[in-house]
Amino acid sequence: MTNPYGGGYPSYEPGPNPYDGPSYRSRPPYDGLSIAALVCSLTCCAAPVGIGLGIAGIVRTREGRRSGRWAAVTGVVVGVVALLAGIGFVVFAGVMGSRTVWEDEARAGQCIDIDFLGDPIKASCSDPHAGEVIWAGRFDDGMVARYDELSWHEFCGGLPGLDPAYVDALRTEYVPRVEVDAYADEPESGDAFFCYVERGDGEKITGRIRDAGEQVGA
Repeated sequence: MTNPYGGGYPSYEPGPNPYDGPSYRSRPPYDGLSIAALVCSLTCCAAPVGIGLGIAGIVRTREGRRSGRWAAVTGVVVGVVALLAGIGFVVFAGVMGSRTVWEDEARAGQCIDIDFLGDPIKASCSDPHAGEVIWAGRFDDGMVARYDELSWHEFCGGLPGLDPAYVDALRTEYVPRVEVDAYADEPESGDAFFCYVERGDGEKITGRIRDAGEQVGA
C-alpha cells in the first residue's frame, strides 16, 4: 500500500520484550536466616545463635543469590558486641560476688568497706576501711522480737557473747549497722545476719578494734 501523501509508511521493527531473556531479572527472595540472625542478636541470651545464623546468612546471600545480606552482617556484629558485653557482665558479677561479705559467711573481727551499691565488701584491716564486723550469726525467736522493737544500737549492743572491746566501742563514737539475709529486712528465726560498726564522724578506721589497734585513718 502506498502513502497518498507521499513516501512510504515507516517500517515497524518490534523491540525487545523487557520481560524476556537475560535483560530481566526478578528480585531475589529475602533470606530468612539473615533476618533471624538480626532478631536473635538483639536478645542477649540468643547472641551466640545470632552470630551463627548471621554467618550462615552471609554465605547464603553471597553473589546476590538472596536478599538480606545487610541483616546477616548486622546480626553478626550486634551479636558479637552483645556476647562480649554478657561475658564482661559475668566476670564483673563474679568479681563483685567474691568480694561481698555475705551474711552467712561473715565473722567477728572482719574488716569491711562499702561498695558503690551500698553493700559490704572485704577489706584489709591494715588499710583504712569503713567498718568492722562485731557479731555474726543467725536469728532465734528472741532476737527477731528484739530486732523489731529495739534500735540497732540497742540490738547489736545486747547480742550474746559480744566482745568487750565492741561493747566499749558502742559506748563511744561508733555507729552500728545490721546486714540481714531476709526479704525487706524482716527476719525470721534461722536467717543469717551480722552487725558491724562505723565511725560516727565518717572517718576511716585503720587496724582492728577488737585488737585495740584502731586508729583514725585518712
